[in-house]
Amino acid sequence: MGARERAFRRTLFLLVILSLAGCSEGKEESGRTYTVRGQVTQLPDPANPGTGLYLNHEAIDDFVSRDGEMVGMDPMTMSFLVDEEVPLEGIGVGDVVEIELRVDWGAETTPGIAEIVGIRELPPGTKLTYRAAKPPKEQKN
Repeated sequence: MGARERAFRRTLFLLVILSLAGCSEGKEESGRTYTVRGQVTQLPDPANPGTGLYLNHEAIDDFVSRDGEMVGMDPMTMSFLVDEEVPLEGIGVGDVVEIELRVDWGAETTPGIAEIVGIRELPPGTKLTYRAAKPPKEQKN
């Protein structure tokens, strides 16, 4: 996959997330939490609230779309908003981390749709595997 296609996919995914924010209906139990590994490529800018943590993440095989279909998410570098309760002290660019990513398609605001709710640094030398997502054949709602 070329750089242009990766950039297009990232942009398309972020636009979908942002556009769905205005269409969401409040659903109490609609959220899912995914454990995702990746490498930090950029930290949030403290002078610019709302900027996210950029992470080059592995595939998320069991990622579920807004309509409940298990579609998976290929690896990519993207920005994730970080819950204000999650400390980033000690995390730096180049670190390999494991995050807990909360996705709630029923959230009423964009930060509530997808955000990091937990993070931990993985041991130095942890190898990441970048491959296409492999969603399970059976769908779980």
